[in-house]
Amino acid sequence: MSARPLSSVLKCFDLLELIAQANGPLRLADLARESDESRATTYQRLLTLTTAGWVERLSDGTYRLSLRACRFANTALEQAGLGERALPALEKLTERTGETSSLVALENDRIVIAQRVESRGMLRADLRVGSELSFVESGSGQIWTSFGPPGLAEHLNGKGIETVPPEKRAKIREQGYTVSGGGRTLAGIAVIAVPVLSEQGECLFSLSLVGPDNRFQPETAIDDIKAAAREIGSLLSGIGRKAPA
Repeated sequence: MSARPLSSVLKCFDLLELIAQANGPLRLADLARESDESRATTYQRLLTLTTAGWVERLSDGTYRLSLRACRFANTALEQAGLGERALPALEKLTERTGETSSLVALENDRIVIAQRVESRGMLRADLRVGSELSFVESGSGQIWTSFGPPGLAEHLNGKGIETVPPEKRAKIREQGYTVSGGGRTLAGIAVIAVPVLSEQGECLFSLSLVGPDNRFQPETAIDDIKAAAREIGSLLSGIGRKAPA
């Protein structure tokens, strides 16, 4: 007995792709035009996606992806073993700079260390894979709220989670990195962090270097950490591609 995919479900996924590729929220009329379907049919598909939790409707009537997509993306990355695949790039970065490197992932309303390579020097920051970081005090948190999903900072603020102010996020986006300390919980360290971006410009991870503030000068590592982020981003983009015929 032969089986065929459900065309209605495929159409919903097509609509999800349109929303994911947009630079901002889209109106019903825009989505209907782009999908070449009637407004009534497009609205029905949007209703399905919002009910399923993949899309959210804003107060002005526009639509955007919900943060639910992040949870599935991180699960997919974990199942693909990206942490292990990225390990050589982290080891090379730590060897070149002499500082501890970390890859940090977004999981629902928190950020956690997905992979880490320790430096040979002593560091007071006792952080391991799986440790949760602050959105406002850590460099990785500042990167995620600056380059992460649209509306992430506002979503976190609505849940009482502190983030850096909009003007600082704008500056971080402009320069492409952030330099910070360890905040109240990890005093005495210096950090530089950058986003790991997909080919579509989506933030997949934050990548950071951390060392004692009496030795580590984060600005000297800008070129090295950006090169490592590009390498890991390219690695991720290659996962799941079909081999050429």
